[in-house]
Amino acid sequence: MAQPAVQPTHPAAAPAPRPESRRALWLALAVLALAGAAIAWRFMSQARPSERARQLMADLGAELYDRPLSAREYDLALQGNPATPGRPTSLRAVADKSDVIFLHFWASWCPPCLEELPEIAELARTLEGTRCSLTAVDYDDDWDAPNAVLRKTVGDPAKLAGVWLRDPEGQDGDPSKMLRLSLGTEKLPETWVIIRGKVAARFIAGQKWSQTRMLRAIGMLCPPAAKAP
Repeated sequence: MAQPAVQPTHPAAAPAPRPESRRALWLALAVLALAGAAIAWRFMSQARPSERARQLMADLGAELYDRPLSAREYDLALQGNPATPGRPTSLRAVADKSDVIFLHFWASWCPPCLEELPEIAELARTLEGTRCSLTAVDYDDDWDAPNAVLRKTVGDPAKLAGVWLRDPEGQDGDPSKMLRLSLGTEKLPETWVIIRGKVAARFIAGQKWSQTRMLRAIGMLCPPAAKAP
């Protein structure tokens, strides 16, 4: 006897998503997209001025670098100027308050350094009120000569903008402990640009820091700091 045909069974169809659920899903996706775009914009808005500034500096003769400052370089001991007590005594202490450090190496026995000093002092004034710092490291064997030069050339050391320090190794100390040699400076003067912990550029010999194109690059790196409400 023929068996009756078995009708195929089908799983119950899933209920269609409610319009409210679809709207909530799209809203959540839109919020995530906006948050991602905001984060990307913030990152790019920080990176772009730095890169444009680096390119301008390269056009002005700077050598470009891209390496982190080592922990040892951050922590090499530097000596504060007795004329300006309470100053930081390492690059790490400077970096705690500065996103960008213009690290300048000089000495009183270096004629090109003395020619550049007024420009360096002006650079330090330009950076006031920003998250950037001019940190000048001297390579004399004591503070007498550099302070005498500063007083004669740019004014009272206690009233100068920026951070003025001395490498305790001086001119002829232990090369393995000299900050300038660790970075690669053998002849003075030189100025390194350190951006958020990375060695970004080096200017060999004296510069005209007050020239228009240089000020444009500095302005990109060092906008006025936002004031607390």
